[in-house]
Amino acid sequence: MVTSSVSRNRTIIALMAVVMLLLLAGRATAFEFSEVSSASPEVLQCMEEKLESETMDYVRNGSRPKKKSVRKEIKTAYESCLTDTDKPADVVAYDGPLFDAMSQIDETVNMNEAMDQVRAAGVSKLALFARSRKKLHQNERSVLTLARKNPDLIVLGAPKYFQLSGDVTDDYISATVSGIKKHGYKFIGELLYTHGDKQTGKQYSAGERYVDPSQPGTTKLLKAVAPLNIPFMAHWEPYTPERDFPKFHALYSAWPDQIFLLPHMGFASVDQLDEFMSRHPNLYLLTSKKERYMGDFADPEKQKAIGSSMLDGEKLRPEWKELLIKYQDRILFASDPHMRKLWAKYRKVVNSQRLILGQLPRKAAERIAYRNAERMYGVKIDQKRIKH
Repeated sequence: MVTSSVSRNRTIIALMAVVMLLLLAGRATAFEFSEVSSASPEVLQCMEEKLESETMDYVRNGSRPKKKSVRKEIKTAYESCLTDTDKPADVVAYDGPLFDAMSQIDETVNMNEAMDQVRAAGVSKLALFARSRKKLHQNERSVLTLARKNPDLIVLGAPKYFQLSGDVTDDYISATVSGIKKHGYKFIGELLYTHGDKQTGKQYSAGERYVDPSQPGTTKLLKAVAPLNIPFMAHWEPYTPERDFPKFHALYSAWPDQIFLLPHMGFASVDQLDEFMSRHPNLYLLTSKKERYMGDFADPEKQKAIGSSMLDGEKLRPEWKELLIKYQDRILFASDPHMRKLWAKYRKVVNSQRLILGQLPRKAAERIAYRNAERMYGVKIDQKRIKH
């Protein structure tokens, strides 16, 4: 009886071990394919030379092939192409202070662990706002509590609200203005004006979230916040320039005293950004997500309109270097983690952006890394607290 019981226990333990190994293998594979689908254009081009077009469809869609042989083929090509695009010997990462000018968080993220990631990455200040996906003020209290726990780190912005469509609502305006006055928010968190559907996000029949900046709601919002002298993160993307660009040119021109922050540099090209920046001195750029190519658009036509990444492998592209230097007083380092998997990769993203900054003249790098954000939000980094 005892022998039978011991044998049964050993069998159960062995089965549990097998299950754990399978789970770990599945996680590793899922992570690997997530990495492959978001690889740089250079790595993807290298893989195209090694793989059949049908196999590359799996890569670009970020889907996991059923056949083990195909998965192995993709993994081998990916690792080989990563080696081919290794960091050049002359690239040295920026090692100075960092002020992350944009991040957002909600209930799906372990907030305390996320702040540990920020500190571990060597970031001294973090501009953070709550994601209110379902209702106004959602997650606002939790983020306020988080800021009280981390007063040396967090600079708060007014929450982002997802339930806007067509125009800005009076309820959103009231919540934003009252929040700024009550909680001392330093900026208005991201408002999505044009936001094309992403493969990994919610998708709409129209293929986008859309708020028209020329409608009365935006004017009401800007009139309400004008006396507060606070920067506004207004998100747009370049996939419908004939519809959207004239409206944003008009918006920036109509409100010359209002500072506008453009997240992710609009996923735009160097030429598009140069035109906007040259025409509108009240427009500032956030570098979030431009260290890599944004290849997640659900619509192939929208995808074609997206500008290149700043990094070619780990080398700063010359045209982006020129833009960063030209507008060094109006560009801010930012990462914009907004979901669990991006917060988990926070240090990796910061390290990539340190590579960008390291390839700029030191003064330009420092302005983008933290000095512009200090000026934008009126908050100084305590240099004495930085570990060197």
